[in-house]
Amino acid sequence: MSVTLTNTQGRLVTFLLPHESYCVARDACGCGVQPGRGGRRLPSSLTLATGVTLEDVPEAALSVPTVAAAIRRGDVVLKRQAPSVPPSSPSLLPAPEASARASRKKRGAS
Repeated sequence: MSVTLTNTQGRLVTFLLPHESYCVARDACGCGVQPGRGGRRLPSSLTLATGVTLEDVPEAALSVPTVAAAIRRGDVVLKRQAPSVPPSSPSLLPAPEASARASRKKRGAS
């Protein structure tokens, strides 16, 4: 499922995506690693400028408490879209109207 977030506030909004909620929900670590200091993890972040809509946000971002709270308050608008289904293969049988029209002759044609 595709997730779209829109910032409705009049200011920049940044969310930290902590390992304990975001990475666990994602089933993969999205943290950066700080060189030195024993390989310490740095959480990812999600930044939305004023009035900006960000598409294809990972579903795991919704499990972050601050993102969920912003959605409940209306500071960020959530829109979910089902994945687009590829069109099915065209029917092998022609439409009855099309075949009837093709066999008719026009007036004046020999």
